[in-house]
Amino acid sequence: MMGKTLICNVASYSNSQWDQYWEGTLKRRNANLGTFTGQNVMLMSAYGLTKNLNVMAGLPYIWNKSDGGHFSRQEGIQDLSLWLKYRPLKAETSIGTFGLLATGGVSIPMNTYIPDMLPYSIGLRSKTASIKGIFHYKIKGIYLTAHGGYIRRSNIQIDRDSYQAGGKVYDTHEVAVPDVVDASARLGYINKYVQVEGFIENMTNQSGDDIRRQDMPFPTNRMNQTSLGGMAKVHLYLKNGTFFSLFGQYGQVTAGRNVGQARMYTVGIQHTFSVTGKKIIM
Repeated sequence: MMGKTLICNVASYSNSQWDQYWEGTLKRRNANLGTFTGQNVMLMSAYGLTKNLNVMAGLPYIWNKSDGGHFSRQEGIQDLSLWLKYRPLKAETSIGTFGLLATGGVSIPMNTYIPDMLPYSIGLRSKTASIKGIFHYKIKGIYLTAHGGYIRRSNIQIDRDSYQAGGKVYDTHEVAVPDVVDASARLGYINKYVQVEGFIENMTNQSGDDIRRQDMPFPTNRMNQTSLGGMAKVHLYLKNGTFFSLFGQYGQVTAGRNVGQARMYTVGIQHTFSVTGKKIIM
């Protein structure tokens, strides 16, 4: 949570690569695709309306390519996301500090990118609404954070009159995109100078079909994945009480369905300050 009148601005770069993927439950390679690389630059901001209510926004620029040489690189601004985060409970006890939080948000496509040329598409061009519950526990710098959430996705329109999904042919340009349940758990340590953590994340679609044999992915596919990884952050304090943070994260998809077995890393910088000029205390 950002305290009242605090602003946190983040700029990050992420890189994801894979040369194997799951076609349904079958793990395979595809010489026509080769190694797929997805990259993005993300800009995010969070502002403390009160000590228990934050507003957040994020916007990525994405570019996707592969070395198979059969498709051109796709790139562009993707979706603008807006959230509110609320903390209804924070309890400090003799056995640690407990917190309950909730977030709700929406995302809106900011570009008329192609959603049905996966995996090269920079997104699904679906409007979304999401809600998430978060549990946080901390004692002597050691913390555990867990969350579970649901993402509702709108139907999308594609530039064709019909498509095949789930063994059926649909004579329409409107496509239903599966909703998602996502969850994670993070165990770490934090003080005023450093933060380190390990995490497990899962994304499970609530419906959908599998990639047809020797075909491309499609927005109706059930795209599930579980990832493991870690993150480290260093805080660099300034004399006026504001600070910068440098962070890095690495993750690996360990299990999936209709997704690539990706290796992912992120590096970034974070600037936190108060609009009133007050000194920040971690």
